[in-house]
Amino acid sequence: RRHRGDAAAAAVKALAVVLALWAGLAHAQATDTRVELQGDAIVFEGRIDETAAAIFLHLVSEPGVRRLVITSPGGLVIPALDMAEALHARGLDVEVPLACYSSCANYIFPAGRHKLLGGPAAVGWHGNMRHIVYLQHSGQGQWKRAELAAALVLARREEAFFRRLGVDEFVCWFGKLPPHDVEDFYALWPQDMALFGITDVNLRDEGIPPYA
Repeated sequence: RRHRGDAAAAAVKALAVVLALWAGLAHAQATDTRVELQGDAIVFEGRIDETAAAIFLHLVSEPGVRRLVITSPGGLVIPALDMAEALHARGLDVEVPLACYSSCANYIFPAGRHKLLGGPAAVGWHGNMRHIVYLQHSGQGQWKRAELAAALVLARREEAFFRRLGVDEFVCWFGKLPPHDVEDFYALWPQDMALFGITDVNLRDEGIPPYA
């Protein structure tokens, strides 16, 4: 499936600039990762790595946990996939008050049952493992053989993950291709996310519509 509708195109173009500003803020706030249990929520703030993911995987087994509240610029693919798979298996909700970019957007956000965003630019994509494979095969990438082999392994795991979710993984990288050609991150409105199978998304604050 390949979704290139006018609405999605308008959203990508309008939100790309906004995301460039938000990404800087998220990066500045994510120097130290904090993962803790607060009531029925796991609060995750910072970069996704093995240590942070291990804490999350321990907390997610708590019977009273109902949701993940996450602010993250992204991080390592394998720990993010580990978190996303556990999140999906538990059927937890996901809330993104500020920012969820890169591997957070690719895996953790779509794995949530109900999804609540602080604003229309709270989730930002800029590519995934399948995108890396595409770049290599199209002559735009120059990865070494070992790096490409590792990317292929992760791309297969991604494919299986998205198949379980019923989500089209093209959402992670279509904005990098013509006619969009977004250099950095891009975002979508909930109705455009639904084109890729990401559903049950609500906005806490729509703010000023990025396109009219």
